[in-house]
Amino acid sequence: MKNKRLGVSLLAALTLLTVSACSGEPETESAPASSTTSSAPDQNLVRTRLDRAVDKTAKKYHAQVGVAISAGDDTIAAGDKGEGPVWSTIKVPIAIAALKDGADKSLVDLAIKESDNDAAYSLWSQVQWHEGSAEEAVGDLLDDYGSHADIHDTAFGYSTWPLKDQAVFGAQLPCIEEADYVHNVLKDIVSWQKVGLSKEKQTRAKSGWGLDEEEDEYTYRQFGVHEVAGKRVGIALSVVTDGENYAEAEPAVDYLAHQLVDIVEAGVDEGNIEPAAQCEDR
Repeated sequence: MKNKRLGVSLLAALTLLTVSACSGEPETESAPASSTTSSAPDQNLVRTRLDRAVDKTAKKYHAQVGVAISAGDDTIAAGDKGEGPVWSTIKVPIAIAALKDGADKSLVDLAIKESDNDAAYSLWSQVQWHEGSAEEAVGDLLDDYGSHADIHDTAFGYSTWPLKDQAVFGAQLPCIEEADYVHNVLKDIVSWQKVGLSKEKQTRAKSGWGLDEEEDEYTYRQFGVHEVAGKRVGIALSVVTDGENYAEAEPAVDYLAHQLVDIVEAGVDEGNIEPAAQCEDR
């Protein structure tokens, strides 16, 4: 083909070969390799996007950052694992366990909507009184839904509950019968706590925050459930910043949460995230 002087004779020869090759059944052009797998979920793409969101947030706010999502049988995490204190996010399973034991819903309102520590302690005490061990009862509740935590028996805010496990439990929230009330009030968080995930439409989340005085680090945690077209994806995040000011962590949480929700919605739309549509026992 490089010698144009071959001209018509070469073209004629190629034409004869083509006709001869096509004299039987027509051949189907092979699809590009990428298109043959386009219908299969691409978790690597989701993970790459999560990694990018973590890196961008960490660099922009000089923070230690982690995220996790849980959809169906799959859980994907990036960045920090969130193995430090869980702070007030643990109030969600405490409230659910207490409601199983007949807790007053007004205490749940205070503990979840306002993150009131006294109300949460009252719920914890009720579980302790009914079950003999609040630590075991809350731990068993999480285990029942495939989530695992190390519950602190005297100061439950210091419990450890990794982001992946929080995301798993978040995905199950609408499926836990006793969690109906908690699931509902998570959408009614007081205005000054509507940060990050709690700002996002179709997202129900609980925040927790606290200061590590020894390390002079401020941790902001969130977990909950994002609902897309009637389907659910559990989500969790953690941002650790230097210093002891709540206000310094808040913009980083907003920035990360918005990216996380966008990644989830894009992943669902593309078929790379397969959220659960129904609860197994409902």
